[in-house]
Amino acid sequence: MRTIFDNYIENSFDSSRQADFKLAHFEFNYRQHFPEAGSQVLDIGVGRGEMLSCMSNWQMDYEGVDISPSTVRFCQSLELNCQLIDDTPSWLKERAGRYAMITVLDVLEHIPADSLVDFAAAVHAGLRPGGRAIFQVPNLQAPFGWLHHFNDITHVHGFVEHSLKQVLHSAGFSNLQFHGFEEIVGGRFRDYCHKGARRAFWSLTRFLRAVNTSPNPKLLHPVFYCLAEKKNVVNKKNNRDLCN
Repeated sequence: MRTIFDNYIENSFDSSRQADFKLAHFEFNYRQHFPEAGSQVLDIGVGRGEMLSCMSNWQMDYEGVDISPSTVRFCQSLELNCQLIDDTPSWLKERAGRYAMITVLDVLEHIPADSLVDFAAAVHAGLRPGGRAIFQVPNLQAPFGWLHHFNDITHVHGFVEHSLKQVLHSAGFSNLQFHGFEEIVGGRFRDYCHKGARRAFWSLTRFLRAVNTSPNPKLLHPVFYCLAEKKNVVNKKNNRDLCN
């Protein structure tokens, strides 16, 4: 797998340039969740840097990290702020409490199951109290969700809402909010037709699962994400003193 990661831009993407559709997707799905301009934010697993570009456009104090030399070289060629980090959990723990937001997009599925909680706990450690993280993963509870999962040979783990909830709760996160990642973001007539056909297909899927007494989760988008929060811990002693 190391050979693939070392040359991830060359062997995992269809072109050596940013995808305009990803910029539109991130704007639609994630801008609303970000803190105010100037906040310190981090993107883990930068890929071709679309999230870094969004962070820059949204006037964040941003940085990115990745284990792939090729993705870091590519993003640096676009003058995006990122660096090569071999051990992300250790790096994060040295920066405890620094970030208002951390994005972890299409990363967890690359991490073996026995390392997932430790990785998520390191993300939790890197957040300031009250900070939030976005974890985006392929959705194995979606119809044909396995197409996203098996599209990349470096994917070693898959998620549904419940399994991701297990990991993030174990890592210390609270106030988990799950959302389908919307990929139909245009306002054209065919986009409305697409969404209408999709609603019908999803209704049929839910009906068939109910008939079969199968698990029947709500989110059926091919990709979903969780907005997870680090508790803003209040010093109870000081709080009592203020009340006296």
